[in-house]
Amino acid sequence: MVKLKKVLEMTIEKGKEWGQEFECLRPDLLAKSDREVREVVEEAWRQSLPIPTVGLLGGDIWKTLGSPPGGTERLKNGPVRRVNMDLIDLRLPEARCAAFAHAVFLEGWWFGNIAAVMNAEWRKAWRVAPRAHPNDGWLDLIAGNLRLRQRILARRRLPMGNHLPNSNLDTRRIQQLELEFHKPRRVLLDGVDEGKHRSVSLSVVPDALSIIY
Repeated sequence: MVKLKKVLEMTIEKGKEWGQEFECLRPDLLAKSDREVREVVEEAWRQSLPIPTVGLLGGDIWKTLGSPPGGTERLKNGPVRRVNMDLIDLRLPEARCAAFAHAVFLEGWWFGNIAAVMNAEWRKAWRVAPRAHPNDGWLDLIAGNLRLRQRILARRRLPMGNHLPNSNLDTRRIQQLELEFHKPRRVLLDGVDEGKHRSVSLSVVPDALSIIY
C-alpha cells in the first residue's frame, strides 16, 4: 500500500480556497461510492497503515463536490483537484467503523426517532444537510420524531433541501456524539445496514484522508 506524502492543505477556513488543482495527479485507488472509500479507510485502520489517496468517481460526497463529469478518463488526464476530507469515526459495541458521507440511526423511515449525522450535503436524491461541508472539522446533526404528515411533507422538500429550518427537528453542528437508545436502533453507514444496536458513539476526524476528483 502506498504511503501518503504530507499534505499541505488544512481543514477549510471560511473565505479560503479549498485544495489544489493539478493537470494530472494519479490516485492510489479509485472509488465509485462512499461505501468503497469507507472500505479503504477501514482496511488501512486494520493494518495500521496510512490511508491511500482515493480518486472519487461517485457517491454522496462526490455529489456534494458538484458531481464532476469525466470519470476515470478525467482522473487520468486532468485537470483534477486534490482536497483533504474529514471522516466519521464511529464505535459500535463490538466494532470500530468509518463513515465517509453519513451515519443514520432510525427505528423506521415512517415512525419513531431518526437521527442523521452528515459529512455530505446529500443522501442519494435527498439534500439532507444543505450547509454540510466535508472538510470543515464539523458534522451536521439532524434528528427528531416527526408525525406521519410532517414526514410526508419533509420527504417532498428533501430533494431541494428546504425541509430546514424545522422547529420539530434538532439541527446542530457537532464534533462528537454519544447515543443510548431505549430499544435497539438500526444503524446505516454510507447506506450500509450494520444491524440494530443499543448504543453508538462517534467523532469527526479532520483531514483524515486526501481525495482526487
